[in-house]
Amino acid sequence: MEFMSDMLSGADSGKPSLFEIVAQHKMSELLEPALRHVTSVYAHRYPRYLVRILNWHEEVYAALMLAVERHYLRNYGGSFTEHFYGTKRVRVRRIGGDNSLTRGDVWKSLVFLVGLPLLKSRLDQRYERASGGEAARLLGGAFARSSDEPRETGLAAEAPAGMRERLCAIGRTIEQAFQRYYPHANCVYHLATALYYVAYMFDRTDYSTPWLHLLGLQVRRLSAADYREMDARGPATSGLAAPANGSALRATRNLVARLLAGGLDMLKVALPLSIFFYRFLEWWYRSDFHKRVQQTPVPPPPMPPKPHTDGVAVPEDQSLCPLCKNLRTNPAMAPSGYVFCYPCIHRHLSDIGTCPVTLARAHPDAIRKLYADA
Repeated sequence: MEFMSDMLSGADSGKPSLFEIVAQHKMSELLEPALRHVTSVYAHRYPRYLVRILNWHEEVYAALMLAVERHYLRNYGGSFTEHFYGTKRVRVRRIGGDNSLTRGDVWKSLVFLVGLPLLKSRLDQRYERASGGEAARLLGGAFARSSDEPRETGLAAEAPAGMRERLCAIGRTIEQAFQRYYPHANCVYHLATALYYVAYMFDRTDYSTPWLHLLGLQVRRLSAADYREMDARGPATSGLAAPANGSALRATRNLVARLLAGGLDMLKVALPLSIFFYRFLEWWYRSDFHKRVQQTPVPPPPMPPKPHTDGVAVPEDQSLCPLCKNLRTNPAMAPSGYVFCYPCIHRHLSDIGTCPVTLARAHPDAIRKLYADA
């Protein structure tokens, strides 16, 4: 819809809207916690294999995203989320009339796509531990999270006493400076991103983020010529591939490279399918169909106990009391399930202690009052 509105208004049709840019960034931010949740669920089932991966989840995720983002930047000119939304990165300064990414642009983009989020996540965690948590920041140090005293390790533990004290003093100074200035640096980080969003929305800049401005790259929509070029180029390639020379080792290497490239290409198909499957499961478990399938059938009522041959006969008219043979008044049920007048059954159980029909032992406290509509 935004693409059509740009065409009708005469605006630059190749420039993505701010909503597309924000959607790309939000999708990129949601991939890591989603993968962490899946890993934590399966880590409870297979702790022997997945607990270590869960403990180093951010590093493992960064390594995976490094391979994924490099593949998409090399083959499609954009990150995974950018290609998912039909956009690519182009150079502002063309080289020989070509604005496609160079090898240096790919690696510099990876620094900001993978390295910067990992660094900021580690700094956020470090500040969270150093400041004592959100409660301590709002209400004071008395509400700080309890933690063990830091132990001297590495050079500080092996150094002489005087050197150890100087190293500890330097460490405390760095820690205090970090606690004091990191919130300001974090504010500048988010403020710069917000200002670029606003400027991009009002066409004051063609760079959606300060990092793209620093790299000299812009995000543009994929055109019909780009899609034709992708189709003509064929399947994506991997950096592991090498020219064939007839050797079995080289053929095996190229086979692994093709499989890796094909698997990374499948991500752009697997992601929407997984979202659709998740939404389908969510609808299924909330719908009445799931409740009907999972609903346990109601078992039939138990058979009534058979009257004893020496007991009181049950009248054919169900409205009569078996004891007094009159119309039941104030009906009450014995533990055996037969219904009598309350005074009749209470007197009988108090005197004899057995059901008058089945002769089963019963106590007056087990009598249950029955309420009938008038």
